[in-house]
Amino acid sequence: MINIIYGPKGFGKTKIILDQVDRAGSNAKGNVVFITDKRISTVSIDFNVRCVYTEDYNIDGAVAFNGFVNGLLAGNSDIEYVFIDGFKRIIGNTLDGAEDLFKSFEALQKEYPNLKFVVSVSSTREDLPEYIAKYID
Repeated sequence: MINIIYGPKGFGKTKIILDQVDRAGSNAKGNVVFITDKRISTVSIDFNVRCVYTEDYNIDGAVAFNGFVNGLLAGNSDIEYVFIDGFKRIIGNTLDGAEDLFKSFEALQKEYPNLKFVVSVSSTREDLPEYIAKYID
């Protein structure tokens, strides 16, 4: 499963995803990873959730982020949820080149059948490319 949380800046996407992260941390059978580009207060996040800040890892673009996510899964095949907040900021403030990244997420889900991705994207519905919009519930 890939799920997209979208909306313009200030819409409340981070609050929505953090609520989902906390619920997953309390209920997941596998591990939960929360990836974001900048340090935020994680006091309210369940202590079982692994918080990863991409600013600590010099990620530059969609290709580098793809390698980063694959590396996380290579190191821990028990990951059930990968939450990604600030997707556009992480990959360079553009969705150019992101189609291959979503194809990679799909391939990872075939390899890890219980893996779920939840991704927040700053964009209106109309501006989302179809390869991302197809994941909106």
